[in-house]
Amino acid sequence: MTTPDSNDAPIINASAGQRFTIANTELLDTRRAINFAASINERNPAYFDDTRPGGLMVHPAIAYSFQYNSQTRLGIPPQPKNRWIGVVHAETDIRFMRPFRTGQVITTQGRLVTRKQIKSGVYNVDRYQMCDGDGETLAEMDFVLIFRGALLEGGDRAFEQTPARPTPPEAPADPLSTIEMFIPPLAPHHYTAGSGIYAAIHTEKSVANAAGFPDVILQGSATKSMALSEIANQCFDGDATRISRLYGQLRAIVLTNTTIRLQINSIVEEDGERQVFFQVLNANGEPAIDKGLVVGR
Repeated sequence: MTTPDSNDAPIINASAGQRFTIANTELLDTRRAINFAASINERNPAYFDDTRPGGLMVHPAIAYSFQYNSQTRLGIPPQPKNRWIGVVHAETDIRFMRPFRTGQVITTQGRLVTRKQIKSGVYNVDRYQMCDGDGETLAEMDFVLIFRGALLEGGDRAFEQTPARPTPPEAPADPLSTIEMFIPPLAPHHYTAGSGIYAAIHTEKSVANAAGFPDVILQGSATKSMALSEIANQCFDGDATRISRLYGQLRAIVLTNTTIRLQINSIVEEDGERQVFFQVLNANGEPAIDKGLVVGR
């Protein structure tokens, strides 16, 4: 396998054992839940009406916000400015054990799960656990980054197993359904403000241009959250509390002022679960979200 040039590549160490982030505790209040739903242009009134029976429904993808606020580069040493590591958010796998509810005090902590050398750099999996004030696990997220151009010192390491994913059936010639989603010019800014997730490549054109993009690009977690909204509304009667898993790989970029397409390719009913296999195509027909999966009860 070809690896980055060792003379220039930043070094990431994998031999010191499993590492943890500092636990972060936050209140999930009504304002935060509504802001997140608004940031992805959610239309389901259940996310905005706090007078509804059973209380306000909280969008499951708010897990991205809790993960962001608790993340650190686990075991990644500071690098000189002229030796920046290009970090690519490659995929996420979120398992939901219990619905998020307003009024919960949520503690999130991440830990290193896997680190291995791949052709483009270092493949890194951190696992974030989100618990309520009683210590009950609400969600667990495997967050995958690729540190482009980096070298792994100490060999590949896997401290925990990665849950298996259901195997999709053979893709049909035509999707079961296609949903178009327009991405307005301010979408990345609204998502940044409503979710609290910030990276300059999504809000400052100069940074996006320096990275080789014609304009700011939509956050991958925003694209995936929007897809989850549509699938929950179409396949689970708009009841996000039924969702137990969200998986997808991030591939092509999504630019604003374009229309993207969510394709639901197949739905499998198995052991009391509904498995929805999907992908999201950008305006050029390239997969922005590939190998997508939503599982619900």
